Amino acid sequence: MRAWQTMLVLVCLVPAAAYSAQADHDGRAQALFATVKDSVVQIRTLLSGSKSQNSIGSGFYVSDDGLVITNYHVVSSHALEPKTYEMEYVASNGERGALTLLAIDVLHDLALLQRKGSHLPYLRFHADPIARGEKLFSLGNPNDLGLVIVEGVNNGLQEHSFYDTLHFTGAINPGMSGGPVVGKSGELVGINVATMGESRGFLVPSQYARELLTRWRATPEVAATLEPEITRQLKLHSAALVERLTRKPLPVQLDSGYTVPDAADPYMRCWASKTDKEKLFFNVRSYSCSGNSNVYVGQGINMGSVYFESMLYQSDTLGPFRFGRLLQKEYGSQESFNADIKHFTKFSCTDSVVDINGMPAKAALCLRAYRKYVGLYDIDLRVVSLRQGSKALVTKLNLDGVAYEDGMRMVRRYMEVLKWND
Repeated sequence: MRAWQTMLVLVCLVPAAAYSAQADHDGRAQALFATVKDSVVQIRTLLSGSKSQNSIGSGFYVSDDGLVITNYHVVSSHALEPKTYEMEYVASNGERGALTLLAIDVLHDLALLQRKGSHLPYLRFHADPIARGEKLFSLGNPNDLGLVIVEGVNNGLQEHSFYDTLHFTGAINPGMSGGPVVGKSGELVGINVATMGESRGFLVPSQYARELLTRWRATPEVAATLEPEITRQLKLHSAALVERLTRKPLPVQLDSGYTVPDAADPYMRCWASKTDKEKLFFNVRSYSCSGNSNVYVGQGINMGSVYFESMLYQSDTLGPFRFGRLLQKEYGSQESFNADIKHFTKFSCTDSVVDINGMPAKAALCLRAYRKYVGLYDIDLRVVSLRQGSKALVTKLNLDGVAYEDGMRMVRRYMEVLKWND
């Protein structure tokens, strides 16, 4: 995960605020809990050959013969290393047993599992849209404390999200990932997936779980390894992401004589700031844009994200040599180049002096490949303008986990709008 990325917390993996019970004035939560609790299970991944747990989460039955829906991230360690990690369920009555991973939807953070059993109580999918402001009820196993029910409110689709996610005002906590969220009828509305704390939770809409179940029933095959399927889904994400960002020219910011990229799609958000370094005799006006499009694949692997930043430097005091040293320091810093060799190759870079829309500049393009996901890359572009006297532009584009052609398409579109207007 890049330091600049703002990430939602995956609620089976990262500590969050402690669970706090909410008032149940009308007794509805009590009635729903009694109706739904036997359909919910705890899901644990264990180090093979031991009973030591690697992660915990929740899930629920969607058929009477033991089909279970949960989050992909709850079982990702098993999905990526099935010989190292195994899975088990713990039912509401304390019964335990093995689970088999049948299918995944990495883009919506869902997985379909199977346990042995029959005549099991299962949840039905809610058919009608849920109104904004309607009460919802989330179930799961927070912090391994046992099954709970949490009352909250549907606040509609999350804004600035690449894929549809419901905003749930309720206390979702670690261990509740993959648990069901039901309406007043007890039918499935969503699946717990993430939290930002302070009763700001997020749900995968139930339609994506229904679609995963339907696809598997149409082709009920269990793959020996999931890496080709994960790669296929990530390439679909790469294509969809870059299509959204490049289907029209990038919007721009005009400042200090330069044209630089602005938010490329409504899902992206941008920030601006100015820093005066009076003692160092320069100032910087900064613009940065990012969006919530990253896809969790496994511990330390988040793919499909875009970030760009432009920094406009100005100094009327520093001479050309000192000003050039300042720019070279910023242009040459590559914090993200400390690669985890388990997952990535080393970065390979090309560096050259180029003309960008009449602006002389120095540009570096760096790529590293994913070892397990063939055809996917991290791409870093850095550009520094040359020979604009007391002004200069340093701009950066970072793409994580994209196909090569998609990445180059975005690089070209990015460079098309860079310009010195003076």
